[in-house]
Amino acid sequence: MYYFQVRLLFISLLFLEGHDNVFCEDKNAILPSRQRETGMMSQRKIKLNIADSDIDGNLNQTSDDGFNLLFQSNPEELLDVPVTFEKSLPSWLKGSLVRNGLGMFEIGPRTFLHAFDGFAKLASWKFSGNPTVLFSTKFIKSDFYRASKKAKTIAPYLSNQSVSPGFNLIEKLLCLIRGVDNMNVNIYEFRNSNNGKTEYAAMTDVWSVYKIGLENLTTEYKASPKLTSNKNNAWVLGKAFLDLLSSAHPLPEPGTQNYLTFLTSVAVLPWVKSKISLVRINSLKKRSVVSEWGVDRVPYMHSFSVTETKAILLANPFFVNIMCIMRKAEPFSCLDWHPKENGTLYVINLKSGKVMTITLHSFFSMHHVNAYDINDQEIIMDISTYPSPDIINAFQLSVMRDPFARNSFDAQAHLRRFHIDLKTLQVHELQLLPFPVLSLASRLDFPIINENFRSKKYCYVYGLVLKSDNVSFGNMAIVKKDMCYSGTGDRTWQQPGHYPVEPWFVPRPGGTSEDDGLLLVPVLDGQKRQSYLAILDAVSLRLINRAYTPTHIPYSLHGRFLTN
Repeated sequence: MYYFQVRLLFISLLFLEGHDNVFCEDKNAILPSRQRETGMMSQRKIKLNIADSDIDGNLNQTSDDGFNLLFQSNPEELLDVPVTFEKSLPSWLKGSLVRNGLGMFEIGPRTFLHAFDGFAKLASWKFSGNPTVLFSTKFIKSDFYRASKKAKTIAPYLSNQSVSPGFNLIEKLLCLIRGVDNMNVNIYEFRNSNNGKTEYAAMTDVWSVYKIGLENLTTEYKASPKLTSNKNNAWVLGKAFLDLLSSAHPLPEPGTQNYLTFLTSVAVLPWVKSKISLVRINSLKKRSVVSEWGVDRVPYMHSFSVTETKAILLANPFFVNIMCIMRKAEPFSCLDWHPKENGTLYVINLKSGKVMTITLHSFFSMHHVNAYDINDQEIIMDISTYPSPDIINAFQLSVMRDPFARNSFDAQAHLRRFHIDLKTLQVHELQLLPFPVLSLASRLDFPIINENFRSKKYCYVYGLVLKSDNVSFGNMAIVKKDMCYSGTGDRTWQQPGHYPVEPWFVPRPGGTSEDDGLLLVPVLDGQKRQSYLAILDAVSLRLINRAYTPTHIPYSLHGRFLTN
């Protein structure tokens, strides 16, 4: 079944071995940054206004005690261990907070070089309406994980960056054949449209997913969903493309119980364009094409936006160099950044599938916040941005484990709002506050909103600010950004020597306002060298409760609160 792809990869590897500059434009690849011309957009100096924030502790904290635990392997697995919160919990808080992230960075003689390649490990807290919560943490038993444990070293599968010691030529070929199998980025629940059952999936930025048993965090099986298309040319759909990237952040399709995602596919034949597809998720195994269109180069995209009538994909000038990947088997070093080129906005009508294309100035983004329709021709889109993709470099393990290296990095995002005019095909940025004064809350990434306001006009976004004092990378803050009232509702929570990750908003049933609810935040207490789950009041960001876990949790990327 894979004969054509294997032959193509094998020929490419043999031909490209020793020809470093034939196809791979390393001068624009994002790694390593010190050996290339970054072409970064010049950054405007931003004055941080933190006087309006409620800050717990000293902003000048720079010791970063215990920070390295976030990037230290923890092989321990636990199931349903009781943890007790300091105070009583609301009786309505019932369900499971499940987080996906990094658990182990080495096996035997080999170690990963980039933190985002750490073996996937889940953590969950089961709430039943009383102070005692059941905590579990388990590795996702992927084919990659099992093969590596059996071999007592990191097995040859495709990762974002290489390993040390590196793979040989044959092992690189195996990496390309096997592809990415480490689903360490997010977890989602999908409703099966055929039987009405809820299915849980661990995901990363590829097409395949792993089905997870929520009760015991068991790894059930790997699913490579079938994709049906309205196009008649089945051969082109199935044979002329290598499906490459998808999103670890599917979004609900308004008015349905389906989700939406995208798929980028590289054309195998030189006379066929590569393509991007907007895809409807009907179940864990079944997906269908909403719309598809050709592109000259395949962009890297991590997330996207959906309004009540449209999907919005933002293609920054950050392109996959497929020939470089075939030679190196290291995707992160084969993403070409072209800062002098414009980005492209694809706006897709969810009903008709019609695609509208708009150009806008260049920047890099990982996470969309939200988008909503003003009317049939106008859209508001909010997104966390960076001047360039160099932020990805910060998460090399050699950087994260070195205080000087990580503190030298500009790690702050810039929350931006765009007005999209479909009549004139133009995009204009709207200032959230008069420039150059930005509150700390405007520097967030890992954005979270009240999901009841997804694809609708909303007012509040929560997120994480790294290096909040502009000195120490580990000076992390949980923030709340007020998008409606000129920042008057901005709030901040942080504790010296405590390292939070992405929060999650749980709305209070019957709540009277958008921010009426709780914020659940996994935190590492560096001094105690223990993790805890913090519960913040989502209105004030005041810490109201917490419970320590019996083992520390390495860096967690994304997760969600599941009520089933």
